[in-house]
Formats: sequence, C-alpha cells, structure tokens
Amino acid sequence: AASDVYKRQRGEFIMKQRKSKQVRLFSGMLIGIVMIAVLARIVYLNHCYPSPKVITYTENDTIKLGNYEIKQTGWEWGDGSLLKEKCPDYVYHQMDDGSESPFDSVRVGLITLSVTKVKDDTTSLDLTSLAFEMGTNGNQYDMELFFKLNPTLEALEIKLNAGEEESFVIPYTMNEQQVSKKDWNRVDKMKLYMVLQYYPQKIRLCCN
Repeated sequence: AASDVYKRQRGEFIMKQRKSKQVRLFSGMLIGIVMIAVLARIVYLNHCYPSPKVITYTENDTIKLGNYEIKQTGWEWGDGSLLKEKCPDYVYHQMDDGSESPFDSVRVGLITLSVTKVKDDTTSLDLTSLAFEMGTNGNQYDMELFFKLNPTLEALEIKLNAGEEESFVIPYTMNEQQVSKKDWNRVDKMKLYMVLQYYPQKIRLCCN
C-alpha cells in the first residue's frame, strides 16, 4: 500500500512538473510574440513617421513658413529687472509671503519678429504652437505677457494680405528652479532656440 501511495505521489509530481514546463514554455512564447509585435509596430511607426530633420536659423536668416517670411529683428536678454522695465504691472512669480521673485533668480528673453506675407492665400500664422528650448529645458511662452508686450494684437493668429508686414515681441521667461544648478550658473551663455515648427521638419531659430 505504501508503495502504491509513493507511486501515485510520484506520478502527480511528474505531471505537475510537466504542466509547469508547459506553462513556462507557453508564457515564453506569448512574451516573444508580444515583443515581436511591439518591435514590428515601432519599426512601422518609424517608417511612417521618421524623426524630423532639424533646421536651425539665426537672426540673420529669413525663415519661410508657407507664404509667410519671418525674420528676427530684435533681441533683449536680462534678469527680472528687464521684465519690470517693460511691464511694470506684470508679476512673473509671487512668493508665499506675497513678494515677487528676486530679479537675479529670473531670466527674460524678448525676441522681436517681423512677419511678411509674400503671396495671397487663406492661411494665417498660428503663434500658439511656438515654444522654446534651452539645454534640456523646454517650455512655451507666457501668453498673458505676450499680449501686454503687444497691446495692438488681439489674437495669437497673424493673418495678412500679400505685401503686408507685422512685428511683435515673443517673451521667454524662466527661473532658477526650472533648471539644474549647473545650467543656471551658465544660463547667460547658453543658446536659446525658438521652435516654430515640429513636423515634418523641426524648424527653429537660434535667438542669441
């Protein structure tokens, strides 16, 4: 009887081992199939949507977006005092005690752009997608500040007729909490890029 019990237990153990191996084999095959499917999807997406070519312009270049030509005509860079000089009633950041951030903890870039329509069509220049990149830090501009600096503009859409021109200031603001201490120590020497378009080509302007 003891021998029969042993044989039965051994048989059950062998069956469990076989089932365990089958489960592991099936799981491995399933993981492999999923990984192949994911890899195929990545390859497909990269083929359909390749990484955009980066085109960098400088202040001396004329940038063409559709039937609009854009040129940088002005550049100012400074700390919070520059912002206070241009917009005395604008508060960039308020501390917990109600005071404003110290001037030396803020940096401000003011980029003047001149836009000309070279050919008539129904398109407009949309400013909502403009963004800035500096080192590893990227952010959009402050739209409230934009309208304070450009009181004659009523929308973030520039629509012109052929031959017409419009100039406006795009503000870039940042503070020391947005970047590493290493980057903040060299912030006044770093390159600031304004990204005008992300796809199918990444078009950016080196502002300084």
